[in-house]
Amino acid sequence: MIRNENIRAAITLSGVSFSYPPKKVLAGIDLTVPASSYFGIVGPNGCGKTTLAYIISRVYKPSGGTVDTHGQRVGLVLSNPANQIVSLVVEEDIAFGPENMCLPSNQIRARIEKALDATHSTHLRRALTSTLSGGQLAKVAYAGQLALDVDVLVLDEGTAMLDPMSRKMLLKTIRELNADTGKTIIHISHRLEDLQSATTVLVMEEGAIMISANSTLELAGVLSNGPKLGIQAGPELVYKRFLAERGIEANDLHQATKKLAEHLK
Repeated sequence: MIRNENIRAAITLSGVSFSYPPKKVLAGIDLTVPASSYFGIVGPNGCGKTTLAYIISRVYKPSGGTVDTHGQRVGLVLSNPANQIVSLVVEEDIAFGPENMCLPSNQIRARIEKALDATHSTHLRRALTSTLSGGQLAKVAYAGQLALDVDVLVLDEGTAMLDPMSRKMLLKTIRELNADTGKTIIHISHRLEDLQSATTVLVMEEGAIMISANSTLELAGVLSNGPKLGIQAGPELVYKRFLAERGIEANDLHQATKKLAEHLK
């Protein structure tokens, strides 16, 4: 259970359960996500991560318990961004949500420009969505949610289909959305390495939250005592943990490696 009465909450789940009869997928989850925080969620396939994402974003209703979004607007980015692209041209796709909100044209244009700028995608404005790479499609999907002026972004394996360079660029964009614009991020991933900017990392198993850590580095230490199936720490995080165990800060891996070499002399 993750709760603190002194924080301003963006999302509160109380006793949330969900079933695909006869199977129970979520079992009484209590969770508070602070506004403007960056939460990471990891766990094996079938543990209920995606179902939790759909419940938080109101795609599904819980079988039991309550979900309070505290008036926050919640957006969802799917693991395959192509599945939420609806238009042939990028700016038309981003405009789809604001148009359905019946906003005036000048506000729609302003939202398109702001969303494209936030996702470093201004150059894609008039591109055909059918010509875009996976990383570019992901940025368009993010921009579409930002154009709806969402306060909370739920990312269901938001980097799963990207090559390493695209994933690195998109993770940078996610960090910026959290740090620079105050968006609350709930990032679900089987790659622990993708969640290094998260201030809280949760581990799910069999529909329940089993572990809460303050960083991926802390969680990597917990997992080293008994790795969890389906969670990939990744070589960079394993190396950072190796350095941390020797008292070497790993913010700059190049400098940290030099210190390690001196330490081993």
